[in-house]
Amino acid sequence: MIRKRASEIFAAVDPHLTVIDGGRRHRRARRLSPKAQADWDNSGGAKCPSCGQDAVRFRPEDGVCTFCAQTMNEKELRDERKRARFLKFQKAHNARIDRNRRGGHNL
Repeated sequence: MIRKRASEIFAAVDPHLTVIDGGRRHRRARRLSPKAQADWDNSGGAKCPSCGQDAVRFRPEDGVCTFCAQTMNEKELRDERKRARFLKFQKAHNARIDRNRRGGHNL
């Protein structure tokens, strides 16, 4: 297949039209110079106050990165379960003490 330039295509319609041919551009991967690569590496996002890593997204409530936020959520969930379990045991313990005070035990 023979490719025509833009000037050849438009010359058939308007011979007095001036067209500047742009040519064909090829996209290829460019290697960065070491200085440019270092600049790119140093231009990271904001630092997370909790872990110190570069982060793009932060949780608005406390300003930590999403990884730290997920870790904090898991810790809060574990602490909540631990507290619920403790309260359950404490309630059972107090019930045993109250029962014994009322004379509920037989020796």
